[in-house]
Amino acid sequence: MKPDIQSIAIAGAWGYIGRKLLDAAQELGLTTCVHDPGPVPDDVDPGAIQRYQDPAAFYRVHADLFHLALHPQHRQQALDILLERASTEPLLILNEKPMAEPETPGQCAATIQAVEATRAMMLFDFIELYDPMTHAIVDHLTGFEQVQVTRVSLYRGKDREDPTRPRNYKKMVHIQYQETVHCLAFLLNLLGNLEGDLEAVLDRGCQVQANSAPYVPPNPEAYPYVVDGRVDYQLQLGEVQVDGRTDFKAGAPFSKRKVIEGTADGRTFVIEAEHLEGSKRLVIDGVDQGFAPDASAYQHIIRTLARWRNSIEPVWLMHGVYPNPRFTRLTYQLSSVIWRSCWTGSPISIASHQDLVGFQAGFASAVPEFGRYDDEKSA
Repeated sequence: MKPDIQSIAIAGAWGYIGRKLLDAAQELGLTTCVHDPGPVPDDVDPGAIQRYQDPAAFYRVHADLFHLALHPQHRQQALDILLERASTEPLLILNEKPMAEPETPGQCAATIQAVEATRAMMLFDFIELYDPMTHAIVDHLTGFEQVQVTRVSLYRGKDREDPTRPRNYKKMVHIQYQETVHCLAFLLNLLGNLEGDLEAVLDRGCQVQANSAPYVPPNPEAYPYVVDGRVDYQLQLGEVQVDGRTDFKAGAPFSKRKVIEGTADGRTFVIEAEHLEGSKRLVIDGVDQGFAPDASAYQHIIRTLARWRNSIEPVWLMHGVYPNPRFTRLTYQLSSVIWRSCWTGSPISIASHQDLVGFQAGFASAVPEFGRYDDEKSA
């Protein structure tokens, strides 16, 4: 069944995520417009897409959804053109994470201000927040009168050092921004929905302790300095204890596993979720909830965006507990706190929502401080 989004325009369509959305859109029967300067992949039918070589022409097309499958350093032209359009017409935009490069945290506030001055509805591509399994977890817990989450375990990993995997040659940033941010988005979405808003969650205070290990890429020449490839972190969010690991090192298990524990109306509960496509599973108190292991996460994105667009007021979609720019800035800032704790080797306390918004990681990008991959002691 085709969702109530009939057309999609994808910038960066040949990249990993862009291609996933392109395939999902075509499986759903959507009209697909693409812009990517690279050659059309051999397994893409040129007759099944509308390709635009000129970026200005591409960003003027009439599409129900624009997807910016672009790295942060390549998004600004796209955003400038789309937001100029959105000053006079509503646009639905799906943007890639992270919200900004680690070195440019000020871009987060600038993006929020620019988007909120227009009629754009811009959400970020935290894949699991569009997944029916995540919605089922929230619906289950919000069905109780009193719920207290006490412990959350988050693991996200894949072998990103394997030189035989072409995807591993794509340049990455520190893993806290690249991948842990997905786990943080899941966590904030869960707690924010249970509490009613994120400010109440964060105003209970947050303590962070983390440590990391360097990434060893198959293409070290692409990196000006060493980036983190594994992080272990502990967060105390009010009464919620969070234990997390994100691992891109050699041999890391491929998984997107989450375990949520607590009490609901006086009874303990355990929720286990695996979001890895092909292995998807949701178990609540020992009972498998029957989700298809191979359900397409990217079709879910399109379907959920269509449902949200048709059922949620734009002002609430852009200010409530959804992956909007304000929400996404909090995930970026929490990524920064975790990175900073790794860098200093010390715990960090955040007293409130406003303190997290204003947190300055002091990101150090100078090569002498980080070391290069051709420096034996850094690699």
